[in-house]
Amino acid sequence: MSLDTAMFDRLLQHIPQGARVLDLGCGNGDALLMLQEKKQVLGYGIDIELPNIQACIKRGLPVYHGDIDEGLQELGSNRFDYALLSQTLQQVRNPKRVLSEMLRVAQYGLITFPNFAHWKNRLHLITGITPVTPALPYQWYNTPNIRVITISDFIKMCQEEQIEATILRENGHFTPLKWTDNLLSEYGFFRISRKGQPL
Repeated sequence: MSLDTAMFDRLLQHIPQGARVLDLGCGNGDALLMLQEKKQVLGYGIDIELPNIQACIKRGLPVYHGDIDEGLQELGSNRFDYALLSQTLQQVRNPKRVLSEMLRVAQYGLITFPNFAHWKNRLHLITGITPVTPALPYQWYNTPNIRVITISDFIKMCQEEQIEATILRENGHFTPLKWTDNLLSEYGFFRISRKGQPL
C-alpha cells in the first residue's frame, strides 16, 4: 500500500483503535507499521513481490506472499474489520473478484486509485499524449498499470456488483458521489461494504 502523508492521515481517521486490518499489496509494510504504531491495529499484509515480503518480515510484520488476483482462499470469512487496497486496483487482472474477496474477508474495504478522468489528465489527452502526473507518474511503456480507472467507472461497477461505495472528502467525511468528483478529484478514495450494510 502506497499513500502520501496527507492521504494516510485521512485514512487514519477511519480506522478504529485496535481494528483488524488486511493490507492487500502491502509493499514494504510502511502503512502497516504506521497503523500498528498509531492505532495499535492487528495488521496482516499480502504482496506478490518477494523483496517486499522480506522487508516486512525484517520489520516484524505478519505477511503472506501471494497474488491477490488468485483470491484470498487462505483467509477465513469476516476475519478482518478493514481490507485496504491502495494504488493497486488498476494493476489487478480481475477487479470484481478482488473486491468480492475483500468484502468476504472484511467488513469494510478502503480503496484508492488514480482517477484517469481528472482534468489534468484530460488536458494531456487533448495534446495526444498519455498523461504523466503525480497520480500517474509512469510513461506508457513502463507503467505497472494494466488499466485506467475513472471515479465514475468505479461507482458504476460497484452498483453492478451490489457494493455500497462512498467517497472520502478532504474534510475526512465519506459522502455519496457528486457529478464534479470525476473531473476534480485526482484520486478516488472510497469506503466500500456489502449492499445493505451500514456505512
